[in-house]
Amino acid sequence: MIQINRIILKYKIIVLGNIFMKSLTTLIFLLIIFTGNSLTQEFNSENLYNSYQNFKETDIRNKIFKHAELKSKIKNIKKNKIFKVETAGKSLEGKEIFMLSIGTGKTKVLLWSQMHGDETTATMALFDLFNFFENDKEFTEFKDQLLKKIKIYFIPMLNPDGAELYQRRNELNIDLNRDALRLEFPESKILKAVRDSLKPKFAFNLHDQNTRYTSGNSYHSATISFLAPAFNYEKDINDVRGNTMKVIVNLFEELSKYIPGHIAKYKDDFEPRAFGDNFMKWGTGSILIESGGWKNDEEKQFIRKLNFISILTGLNSIANKIYENADINVYHNIPFNDNLLFDLLLRNLSVKHKNKNYTVDVGINRIEEYTKDQTQNYYVGKIEDWGDLSIFYGYDELDLSGYEIKPSKIYNIELNKLNELDLNKLMKEGYGFVKVDTMNIKREFSSIPFNLVLSNVDVNVEPKYNGNANFTIWKGKKLCYNVINGFIYDITDDIYNQNNGIIFK
Repeated sequence: MIQINRIILKYKIIVLGNIFMKSLTTLIFLLIIFTGNSLTQEFNSENLYNSYQNFKETDIRNKIFKHAELKSKIKNIKKNKIFKVETAGKSLEGKEIFMLSIGTGKTKVLLWSQMHGDETTATMALFDLFNFFENDKEFTEFKDQLLKKIKIYFIPMLNPDGAELYQRRNELNIDLNRDALRLEFPESKILKAVRDSLKPKFAFNLHDQNTRYTSGNSYHSATISFLAPAFNYEKDINDVRGNTMKVIVNLFEELSKYIPGHIAKYKDDFEPRAFGDNFMKWGTGSILIESGGWKNDEEKQFIRKLNFISILTGLNSIANKIYENADINVYHNIPFNDNLLFDLLLRNLSVKHKNKNYTVDVGINRIEEYTKDQTQNYYVGKIEDWGDLSIFYGYDELDLSGYEIKPSKIYNIELNKLNELDLNKLMKEGYGFVKVDTMNIKREFSSIPFNLVLSNVDVNVEPKYNGNANFTIWKGKKLCYNVINGFIYDITDDIYNQNNGIIFK
């Protein structure tokens, strides 16, 4: 009898075990489904990063971005009606300054770009962001949840007059970011009035910075720099500034997935005339984002993408109060900007002076210039420094120990025979200049990879500090490199398609 009871008990245990396992399997399956669904609601920057091309405003391909283009695009946005579009005011020259808003949440966030007219990276990213919100097929649940919690206001191109001239300052050459106290100019008054009427909890102050900044004492370019500005000379940290730092921690940690080592802090000295510092004083957490440099991204299209990710990361952090759990010490440990980069750094070259050779490093920067009609950019290569540059770095570097600098040569030709030039042959023979007998040309740069010189113009071809970056590099009696207008050409390479010489006239 006891044996039978044991068999029955064992059977019951097996049956109950099977039932339990089936129930557990079902529970795990349901958890996976529900967890998966909840995860689709969560912010995922990797998905956004990989889907970015679906939202990028393809009509905007370069940095020169005018008010007329912005106006046309905003006209198209109005048709969708997902955004409320209004004119916040007009610039010194009477151009409309637009404000767009979206969302129904109680927490208000303000973003403005192009306070400096030639700082366009964030403006491009804002139009990508507008496309993101207008897209009704991707990330819809994330956007719905986000816009229920916050209301977002955008002022793209605060300085349309400066944008028209592609210059930092406004039409009267005033730096608007030094007009927060006097509020002398209409653009400044508009920004202050918007802040006072909305009283946003946070604001994004979107700028471009020097592409030659590094992230601390390193060779890494400061591709993105953040700052929670000080509101007094003592650089005190109150709740407003502390929470701003915490949002930046979220931005830093997210962007570090894509550009580790290339993130810095902008200098945090208190500037009593600046808007970011005063926004803090007025009670709005001001998140400064500065777009710097990235190798081979002269038009800042990759950095534009990073702005897109940064802004959405920040909006998500604010909407869901993720920043409240951030470690503020992470912010304090972000390195400050340092100015340690050249566009091209040539190390350990030999330069001859009075029959004696000296070892120098040569630091070259390509200074961006714009045509008079502001439609095209070009570069002027300068030897910014030479000597011992061992503490500096270059976007491109070459160790040229055992090589010697020599002057470029000038080739004389009639203008009507310019198209007959064998460019590769000239390059391999050490020419950097082409002198023509006559020249009636209005453009500022040449259409060939050589500098053009009018016959009656004298050009000093000796390489020197603060001079134009044109010279040749030899090893013994063999020409190895030709540097023309700051661009270096290996003469063993037959592809010389850099149409960026300058014109001496």
